[in-house]
Amino acid sequence: MQAPVSSLNDKDIEMLADNLKEWNFEVVGTTNWKDSQISLGGINTTEIDPYTLESTIIPDLFFAGEVMDVAGESGGYNLQWAWSSGYLAGSSASSE
Repeated sequence: MQAPVSSLNDKDIEMLADNLKEWNFEVVGTTNWKDSQISLGGINTTEIDPYTLESTIIPDLFFAGEVMDVAGESGGYNLQWAWSSGYLAGSSASSE
């Protein structure tokens, strides 16, 4: 089903959330440090609540990972930021 998010009803949103929670995939390989990448730029961190990662401009909009203007050394630092910020944003959004 393809539809604008704004057209989804509560049942559709619940079904989508359930599908995403149950989504599993197998990691089939890795590459080397030479090929590792990060992105720069993104949402200004002054526009994000640091305790919830919610937008201070648009209520109920949460951010995680490199969509924010945060960058670190390639590899573990960026991965940890992605996991930690994803956990915080998800936890914050689900407690709304």
